[in-house]
Amino acid sequence: MQETPDRLVPDVDVPPEDLRHLAGPTDVVPDRREFKYLIPREELPALRDFISKVCRRDANAGPDGGYRLRSLYLDTWNMRLFKANEREAPVRFKARVRCYPDAPADSPVFAEIKGRNGDVIRKTRAKLPRDRWQALLRGERAGPHRSDALDDFVYRMHRFDLRPVCHVDYRREAWMSRLEEYARVSIDTRVEARQVRDFTLRSGKSMKPIDSPLPTHTRGSISVVELKWADAAPRWMVQVVERFELLRHSFSKYGFSVLALNEDHFVDYRRTQAAWA
Repeated sequence: MQETPDRLVPDVDVPPEDLRHLAGPTDVVPDRREFKYLIPREELPALRDFISKVCRRDANAGPDGGYRLRSLYLDTWNMRLFKANEREAPVRFKARVRCYPDAPADSPVFAEIKGRNGDVIRKTRAKLPRDRWQALLRGERAGPHRSDALDDFVYRMHRFDLRPVCHVDYRREAWMSRLEEYARVSIDTRVEARQVRDFTLRSGKSMKPIDSPLPTHTRGSISVVELKWADAAPRWMVQVVERFELLRHSFSKYGFSVLALNEDHFVDYRRTQAAWA
């Protein structure tokens, strides 16, 4: 099949046999579980009130209690990472470069690999200078910026010939547990995307909303709530799920962005599961 630059989803599927490469660099966020739920925005005040009793806001939050993120997602020419996510392959990964648009101009960017093995999530991130990150990803000598995480990211980029696909922007509220060493709640809103073909993190026009009723097949705009923990789920998280009658959803911001940018809304791609299944 020939590459079709104007379309993000090819017609032919290619099994991702090689995608089982999950190295273990040193720059690693703790292995964790991560369950996602879709919540109507009008329920957020009650949710914030509930979790504020056991959690504190992220110290990096702005005056409005949150911050903006922008991720540049990479994939193969035939979208193997996207397809592995759509099939819910038990072992898969995503590759992205992330920045915080409202941070100072000289703030770093992060090259991240988010790997999944069953329900276990492992994320590695390499901290890179904003004025050199493209060159470092091309394989230029990293010097003091070298890390296992950067080596692993560059290795995957070249092994799978990863290239830019889209920007995904959103606003995040992050809450950290006061009780557990690692337990977090994130609330993501204003999710939007645009197609990108270059290694850039600059903002652009024509961003398309992803959390609106059409892509998500919901009655109104939704918030993506993620519960993250390292070992056993804390009791208060179970209470959150019970109190708000939440159902776990398979909701990938990258996956939904690809589908929305292709206007592929005629099928409901959400997969509702039991609360903890």
